[in-house]
Amino acid sequence: MNKVVKIVLNILIVVASLILLVSIVNLASSIKYVNREVEDPAETYAGIFDYLLEKRSYGEVVDDYHFQRRETFDPTTGYENLFLVGEYGHDAFMARVFAEMGDDSRASACRERMRSLRGGMGDYAFAADEIDEMIANAP
Repeated sequence: MNKVVKIVLNILIVVASLILLVSIVNLASSIKYVNREVEDPAETYAGIFDYLLEKRSYGEVVDDYHFQRRETFDPTTGYENLFLVGEYGHDAFMARVFAEMGDDSRASACRERMRSLRGGMGDYAFAADEIDEMIANAP
């Protein structure tokens, strides 16, 4: 066999071995997700909710709020914070919309709901401040 062909084949074997090694490591690291179907969905979503807040993705929080609200009108255990932040974001957006439309009574009603929601947010009051800032700075 030609020496160049042997070198190329050896390189291909090394590359294939590296790909196999990476695949095995990836498989081994995903074993912890085997029992995901028995995890508590509210606990799983709490991590996602915290991630969305960390990334300031309040639009997604409001979308999730509307989705959960459609599924169950009252917040189920583990989704209370999502409902508070999502409803606050929705009311903040609608207050801005109504104010720009000139409907001051509906805008003030939204602002009043925002004040009452802010009181119950506890550790998530920072989200209300960030939402207010985003709405105020929106074009």
